[in-house]
Amino acid sequence: MKLSVFVISCVISIWTFNSMAQSTFLLQNFSFSNNPNAPVLDAESNLLSGAVYAAELWGGANNNSLVPTLDFFSGQRVFATLGTGLSAGYFTSTRSMAVNQVGSGQFAWVQVRAWDTRLGATWEEVAALGAGGYGESLLLYIRGGDPDGVPPTLPSPLIGLQSFSLRPIPEPSVWRLSLLGVAALLLLWWKSG
Repeated sequence: MKLSVFVISCVISIWTFNSMAQSTFLLQNFSFSNNPNAPVLDAESNLLSGAVYAAELWGGANNNSLVPTLDFFSGQRVFATLGTGLSAGYFTSTRSMAVNQVGSGQFAWVQVRAWDTRLGATWEEVAALGAGGYGESLLLYIRGGDPDGVPPTLPSPLIGLQSFSLRPIPEPSVWRLSLLGVAALLLLWWKSG
């Protein structure tokens, strides 16, 4: 009796795990062994450098229904920070990112999105400002890894990923700066007199 309960429990566990299977991808824009080599740039074509910049993988079954991917094991969003020095422009995460809307080992639409974290904690926050400091790669339609396959396959690299730039942050116009300067001078004159 105990053996049959154990076997039934194992079958249910395996069936449940397989029903949660998703295609998996690597959150990185550089690989020594294969494609990609796609650094992220600012609006002036300089390599993004430092932890103030983040990148995230978005994916979905359709190219118009992308959502943030989740870590395959923890189910959490993962933000990769940009490197410095020789690693400027590049991000690398060892996490296996899952597109939940797509079955294990199937094709998915994916896109890398990057932003300046000084403007907001997530890409959506910065994009909602509409003032620049965020950007996204071209869409890719690639087959994901199959963690449930026989044999299982590793998360897929972002083959075909190309470099992209953040949108520029607009500078205030000369007229606005002049008006601000005149207002400051009037305020000083009024306080002194």
